[in-house]
Amino acid sequence: MTKGMLDRRAVVGGACGLLAAFSVPAWTNSARAAPDQPQAADGDLQRLAEDAAIWGLPLVQTGRYLALARAKNLRMNQFYLSQALATPTLLIPAPNVDTIYGLAWLDLSKGPLVLDVPDAGDRYYAIQFIDAYENTFAYVGTRATGGRAGRHVIAQSGWQGAGLPSPAHRIDAPTDAVLLLARTLVTRPADLAAAQRLQSAFTLAPLASYPAQRTAGIIESNALDILPALDLHGSGSLYFNELDALVRQFPPRGREEIAFARFALLGLGTSFSRQTPLPPADLQSALERALHRVRSANVAQDNDGWQVNYNITTFIADPLARASVNQLGPGSNIAEEALYFTAAHDAEGEQLDGSRRYSITFPKGALPPVRAFWSLILYNADFHLYDNPADRYAINDRTEGIEFGQDGSLRILIQHHMPANTANWLPAPRGTFRLILRTYQPEAALLSGQYRVPPINVV
Repeated sequence: MTKGMLDRRAVVGGACGLLAAFSVPAWTNSARAAPDQPQAADGDLQRLAEDAAIWGLPLVQTGRYLALARAKNLRMNQFYLSQALATPTLLIPAPNVDTIYGLAWLDLSKGPLVLDVPDAGDRYYAIQFIDAYENTFAYVGTRATGGRAGRHVIAQSGWQGAGLPSPAHRIDAPTDAVLLLARTLVTRPADLAAAQRLQSAFTLAPLASYPAQRTAGIIESNALDILPALDLHGSGSLYFNELDALVRQFPPRGREEIAFARFALLGLGTSFSRQTPLPPADLQSALERALHRVRSANVAQDNDGWQVNYNITTFIADPLARASVNQLGPGSNIAEEALYFTAAHDAEGEQLDGSRRYSITFPKGALPPVRAFWSLILYNADFHLYDNPADRYAINDRTEGIEFGQDGSLRILIQHHMPANTANWLPAPRGTFRLILRTYQPEAALLSGQYRVPPINVV
């Protein structure tokens, strides 16, 4: 990756504005406002800046994550692999505790890369491809490629070079910066070593020197700690300077280009660094309003008290929805790969709190319908794992010693104090907490909303 890619830091941009879209993309040299181009009132410009902040939030996060990678001296085009399941020491919000993780930042500006993966057999794994705008544009893994061994050539869209190895599957990337997130299922404690072996067999190499320069992953404790939730408050007007630099570095293309064209009047990608149409105080206010809109956005649907977003796709057209999905960082799977059901309240609408006891009962034959696995994970109010003496952070379809009722139902107990029978106990903190039910490779009944997750009842 070029030094400039890592040196620049990002800012936030927005989406749902009041002004009409412009036909000339704002990042081209020809996009400077002509004297006869319509001018906007200050109020409209402020709203446009607010929308730009929302649209650009994922891009700004990418810029800052790249800066963090540089600060930690991480190599580009190199996997970094965690060898252990997530614990409360992991800094990223809302990790799963079912898979070991890996990540790689790719730089395609100097040419395509080759990803080799082994045959995974019946083990679930997924490598998620995320562009600079935090769109998930491709997968390699159990669902997407059948878990088979394969060679995948990752090239920037429009690359027309030759010499692809045979056989090979080409994956086109919308931007030359790409984040790979790998998840490999660990079925039980004794299975960890086998999962590590599979993950360690992922290799990357420049196409120009393939296969001679294939490199395996580097072991890195808590590899995902370089993707913490970012606090964009306090960025002020400099947020827009970051965004301006990033749209020059990673020009919007396709549908992204159409969305960005609305912000021509702001000069982003063209004249913003020389002359901005709004003073710093107005830009700072626009950013704060944008961040409030992102935090307040309701992009989920209610499923008997559980919140779920069925609309996470390879390209989320609504910039506010995309910013909301990614506000804690990249990595939310598309719905076909995994659906997440989140709860902060019980069936009566009261906030979940460890001072009370709760139960969730799955009737016989009514466990979440998935082709891979499901997992109910408890988090503190800040979406970090709850550190408890039992070292139990989830109940899932692989929990050892779990007990079913005589009628075939599964009743999960959620409370702070240890019950007499701990087989189905999910420990909770004394204060507020959240639950996430993760369903990997959800079946049609889940994707359609036909399946209803049982309510959280106070005992």
